[in-house]
Amino acid sequence: MSYVRHTTLVCLAATLLLSFASVVPAQPEPAPATAEDQRMLPYAQPGQLVDIGGRRINMHCAGSGAPTVVLMAGIFSWSLVWYKTQPVIAQKTRVCAFDRAAYGFSDPAPRPQILSEVVDDLHAVLKAGSIPGPYVLVGHSLGGLEARVYTQRWPQEIVGMVLVDTAQAAEGLIDESQPGFDEAAGEESYTADMLHCAALVARGRFEPSSPEFKFCSASLPSDTPAAFRKVWPQFFTADYFADKASLMASVYTHRYDSADHQHLGAMPLVVLSAENSFDVDTPAGVRFWQAYEKSWYAGHEALAHLSSRGVHRLIRESRHHIQLDKPQAVIDAVDDVLRQLHGKLKVD
Repeated sequence: MSYVRHTTLVCLAATLLLSFASVVPAQPEPAPATAEDQRMLPYAQPGQLVDIGGRRINMHCAGSGAPTVVLMAGIFSWSLVWYKTQPVIAQKTRVCAFDRAAYGFSDPAPRPQILSEVVDDLHAVLKAGSIPGPYVLVGHSLGGLEARVYTQRWPQEIVGMVLVDTAQAAEGLIDESQPGFDEAAGEESYTADMLHCAALVARGRFEPSSPEFKFCSASLPSDTPAAFRKVWPQFFTADYFADKASLMASVYTHRYDSADHQHLGAMPLVVLSAENSFDVDTPAGVRFWQAYEKSWYAGHEALAHLSSRGVHRLIRESRHHIQLDKPQAVIDAVDDVLRQLHGKLKVD
């Protein structure tokens, strides 16, 4: 759920990708502000467009080897959000970043999707695209819940998992039960905002220079390549906004609760929590997070206990998009899972 700053509290920071410009972490030796970050360029064009029955789903794949790592973004994001982590993971194994229908370069589905349909699409594209298993699923926010639902449906295909500041099943209902939620989040307006953005696109009133575009999309880092800036506006379609509004309903149902209670045996599993998931500065938001953070971390700790080899890590000085703020933490988590799997293969 890339739920910009956290799953259900998207309204506290209603810009795509956590307001992309604000999540670029400091580097040991920062490049000059005018230098372009070439790591973004592969995401300026489609990767592998896989036909799953009259529509195409985009997969950005790189590297070689097994198992295949599959990257699943949050509700606001698509494969682009992995541009700092995927190239490094690709040095060790095959890694593919998944774009949901209507996200990135993927075609829209016949109607706005719900979570179970996203999972069906991923299963279909892995088969139709001849992307071999077994798989290690890396899911951020809502993508983490999608990864758990996928593992529940096709457990024989999944050998490891990394959950990045993930949403809990029925998180929206959990959040709403917390003191101060209504004052902090104003969640009622989220769907209206997304439908407003979709309507602007449909009416031809969504120009990159307009204030509405800034509200509905996001700022890009100063080192974004010109070639990527050129294609950036095309990602914000009416279908994209409609799907975001639809997918938000996935955390307001108990339909997926069982995915948070499935026993994973000794599957390698790493759960990452951001220290500042909400990253808000309103008084109401600060009060809510201070009251809720123990519950948020406890939920992640419980997910780590789904496997006898599960590990829970708190990533200091990171906001919700750990893969952008602290990419090495995600890379290290994937490395840990791969080492365990390769060791098991040698023993077997």
